[in-house]
Amino acid sequence: MFATKCLVQQCFKMAKLQSFKSSKVCVPSVRCYGSIYEPEYLDLLKPDIPEYEEVNIQIKGYDFAILESFQKLVHTIAENMDLEVSDGWALPPQTINVKRLVPNSENVEAQYTLNVYERNIQVVDIPTTKLSLLIEVIEDSLPAGVKASIHKHTDEHEILRYIPDNELKTLKIQLEEMGGSKKKSECEILIFIVKSVTLCST
Repeated sequence: MFATKCLVQQCFKMAKLQSFKSSKVCVPSVRCYGSIYEPEYLDLLKPDIPEYEEVNIQIKGYDFAILESFQKLVHTIAENMDLEVSDGWALPPQTINVKRLVPNSENVEAQYTLNVYERNIQVVDIPTTKLSLLIEVIEDSLPAGVKASIHKHTDEHEILRYIPDNELKTLKIQLEEMGGSKKKSECEILIFIVKSVTLCST
């Protein structure tokens, strides 16, 4: 009696196991990659590691030759780290006047004129894991008298690259003195410039 009871229980267990296996096989596989409204290949285009789009490495110094050689070094370091250097440019030097006064007086004992030179190196698509390493390498190799700063590229940095047109500024001032509104559009200013140029040529 006990043997038949154990045999019946084993048969029930075998039947449950077979039904579980068959139900497991019949379940369709479901793949969830993201939104159903976006194609799957868009997820493959995203990098595994987040990246910075445009990063500017700005270096300033008083010695032109040292600054130029350090710019070449930074460019070489970035290329050796498999980073893409997209652009590099120089800005006009800034002139600083330094006065040394006589102790306890306002008399000038000596006067110095210093030129601060600036170079910029732009690196694009830099992974976040490599940026910290690049900063450490630049800090360790920084020569004396050179200051480095790393920041995101903005429109202000792009405007500083171009030399202002003094002739255009004087024409704008003349237009305002003639009674023109300060809020005139650039198209009206350009028309005024073209007319003045044609009158001068005739």
